[in-house]
Amino acid sequence: MFEGAGSDADPGESLGDLLRSWRARLDPHRIPGLVRDGRRSSGLSQKEVARVTGVSDRWYRELELDRKANFSVDFLERLVLTLRLSDAERHVLYMRATGRAPLLRPQPDALAARTMDRSMQRLLDNQLPHPAFVLDEAWNIFGHNQPQADWFPWVPYEPNLMRWVFLYPEAREQLVSWREDWARPLLGQIRYACLQNPGSEALYLLRRDVLEGNPVAREIWERHEVVEHSDGHNRRLRLPYHGEQEIAVDIMNLEPMRSPSVRFIVLMKSD
Repeated sequence: MFEGAGSDADPGESLGDLLRSWRARLDPHRIPGLVRDGRRSSGLSQKEVARVTGVSDRWYRELELDRKANFSVDFLERLVLTLRLSDAERHVLYMRATGRAPLLRPQPDALAARTMDRSMQRLLDNQLPHPAFVLDEAWNIFGHNQPQADWFPWVPYEPNLMRWVFLYPEAREQLVSWREDWARPLLGQIRYACLQNPGSEALYLLRRDVLEGNPVAREIWERHEVVEHSDGHNRRLRLPYHGEQEIAVDIMNLEPMRSPSVRFIVLMKSD
């Protein structure tokens, strides 16, 4: 049993019991690349969880067997997203797997978050049927409408857009031409934001996490490309919400005058 086990959950339940229960409740049709024939019962296998989280079958099996190992924060956070864990379940996972509580999730900039009032939510909701969301300067999502949650059900579990794009394996399947159309321009945007805001701790931590957690991102970063935030660019997606059928969207990027650090994003499905 892991050090610290029993402090945050029923001692009779092992981490393996909890993980099996959490993956059994999932709908595999909502996770890209798992269902090919259209017929499949609920729940994920150990092999499927390992694949989606980007580790070997053996590595994930060690976790379900309650064996001590050097489970990284990046892996545990990918597991939180894959299993769609609540904050309480995330806490239990960390305590059972490492004996330590997880770090607090990144929080949006306080000044930017103040723009998320009733009128801003109404504006988001009025974009239906298009997904819409608002970001702070470090790409933390602090407001969204229902289509955004439908298209991207990871939002409540990983509120930072860049962390999802670069640290979660499923993003490479959902974002078509991931390296050239998404990773390169987004890394250029991170560099531009860091140059514009050299004292921002949130941007420093985001850059560190992305580059430490993704070797392809480190390789692209060495090109020293600088890109302003995109507006009107056309990109392609392959999402479970659309039955993994490829769709194209125009990415519209707006800035509220009352808070220039906030970005209001609308994804408009192309004809």
